[in-house]
Amino acid sequence: MNLRDVQTNVKTLLQAHPGLALAPIVLDDGAGEANPQRTAALKSLGFCLLVWRVEGGGMIDVSRTGAFVQELTVFVFIEEAVPVCRKEGGLNLRHEDATEYVMAALSGARVGPDRFTLDNPPFDNLGRINGVNRVLVNALAQLTIAPLSS
Repeated sequence: MNLRDVQTNVKTLLQAHPGLALAPIVLDDGAGEANPQRTAALKSLGFCLLVWRVEGGGMIDVSRTGAFVQELTVFVFIEEAVPVCRKEGGLNLRHEDATEYVMAALSGARVGPDRFTLDNPPFDNLGRINGVNRVLVNALAQLTIAPLSS
């Protein structure tokens, strides 16, 4: 797995789930809540999946050659603005259902040789913040780095 591909791979897996087929999926570019695609999706459909920036987790294995395997943490924010999402013209996808769909899409899923799993806890219900119900799904992947040959 290449670090630069992790967010895109997560988006690909989410798009493949039939329950999320119409959901807007935004890759966080560092703007977080200020991301214009996220804001537009919440305004128009009342729903957004935001694939957060990848974070380094713990070290899994290190060899004497310098190769190491590191755990990566991948977060997917599920956001539902209920008044917009559940009215006519909204996406009509409840954040609880989307949480199950996101976990199903990522749990044990592969993109090429790379596998994603869920972290413990697999999700955090963050409650309603600024009128938007938010849930955070916590997924894991592994990154192997080999040293340059001398």
